[in-house]
Amino acid sequence: MNSLFIGECPEYCHDRGLCTVSGCQCAIGLYCEKYVGIEPLPIWFNETFDDLPDAGINNGPNLNNWFRLSGNGHIRHVCDENINNNNNITENYLSGQALHFSAGCGCGNVEAITRELNISQATTISFAFHVTTEDNCVLTSNNVTVALEWTYDEGISWMRLITMYNQEHPQLFNITLPLNMKQIHEQRILGGIRFRWTQTEHASNDLYWSIDNIRLE
Repeated sequence: MNSLFIGECPEYCHDRGLCTVSGCQCAIGLYCEKYVGIEPLPIWFNETFDDLPDAGINNGPNLNNWFRLSGNGHIRHVCDENINNNNNITENYLSGQALHFSAGCGCGNVEAITRELNISQATTISFAFHVTTEDNCVLTSNNVTVALEWTYDEGISWMRLITMYNQEHPQLFNITLPLNMKQIHEQRILGGIRFRWTQTEHASNDLYWSIDNIRLE
């Protein structure tokens, strides 16, 4: 069961709010009928983090791309070389700057959530993922578990696309968007799909994980 509706909630709060005994709890509109965002929704998403200050993300996140960046995340330069484990070839999975999170910060949800996106013309989402120690260039076999999830109802429910584990070297993921995501998007009159990278378990204080070069295409 993904949702439980109680009380009087016309149109089930338009899939944009929480149904309670007092009615719909909404950001805008009595029954959440108004979309929270800027129209039209972007069709493509390309985030390298290279246009952000090399500092705490609260000092300059790209709000055109992100709905929320939380959990003590910050922008850091990455090492110059990324090694492909399969064939020992140097590839730029991570380059320039990347978004880093402290895995043991104890600061609530550790996550990055995109703004709503129009996925009508997209087929895949790709990104680089890496786990390091506090020294950004030191490899580690210690693990941090991070999931990529998506939502169609502004975060009321989340569906998982993939769970990622550390493999010491940076990894490049290229994920085909599932059919049910495309179908849900086509059925909606307003709004789109959000993605989030979220840490699913607490880890040691000297571990960090990062994402970079995110593309929806």
